Amino acid sequence: MKILIKIIVSVLLLVGSLNLRADANPDLWPYIHERMFEDAEIIEADFIKIDGPKRAASGAQVPVNIKLSKSEGIYIKKIHLIIDANPTQHAATYHLTDKTQNLDLFTRIRMETDSFVRVVGEDTEGNLYMSKVAIRASGGCSGYMDIHDPSLTKDLGKILVKAKEDFITTRIKHPNFSGLQKDQESGGYIPQWIVKQIRYDFNGERILAVENDISISQDPYLKFKFLKSNEGTLIVTATDSKSTIFLKSKKI
Repeated sequence: MKILIKIIVSVLLLVGSLNLRADANPDLWPYIHERMFEDAEIIEADFIKIDGPKRAASGAQVPVNIKLSKSEGIYIKKIHLIIDANPTQHAATYHLTDKTQNLDLFTRIRMETDSFVRVVGEDTEGNLYMSKVAIRASGGCSGYMDIHDPSLTKDLGKILVKAKEDFITTRIKHPNFSGLQKDQESGGYIPQWIVKQIRYDFNGERILAVENDISISQDPYLKFKFLKSNEGTLIVTATDSKSTIFLKSKKI
């Protein structure tokens, strides 16, 4: 009898834990679609792809990968990164060029709860193409950050750049306060302060430009494929929401 009771209790606990799980909610997307793209048709396509972990180790640093393959007659001018269940659904927009049409891009986002994460690509004719992935994560947008921790702003704006194996990798030292985190001392919210724009120029020509919102992680990270035909100078320009500009120049 005791063994039977243990089995029943174990089953009930398991069922309870399954019912408490929060899964990605598909019902949010129709409202986001209408607000961001009105009644425009969005086609799920295989030449654009987003991928990420099924369950993120941290909601504050969720790795995602965006891939774009060249498709005959289609030129993608920009890609929107969208997180359905975040307080602000738009995470970033990537403005592409001829040099980034075969895109392979890695970044890190914040997620407040389990959600579909989407990319919507827009071509020069205004057509829209989409890919999505469901990711389990929590607490990334409102998670605790100590505003008084000097390490958050030490070397503020320092841009680390690596160029290796046809990839450019950058990390920008910045707290990227979302505006949703509580200041434990005052009881109020830490004011929003984020890296809003990043631009990459090679030998004076733009190769990629990024518009970020609050869902990009602390110390914004970006890695993307860039097949250069010759050596030259890469200039990375970042601007935050206080209109402070950070620059980094590197021979690659």
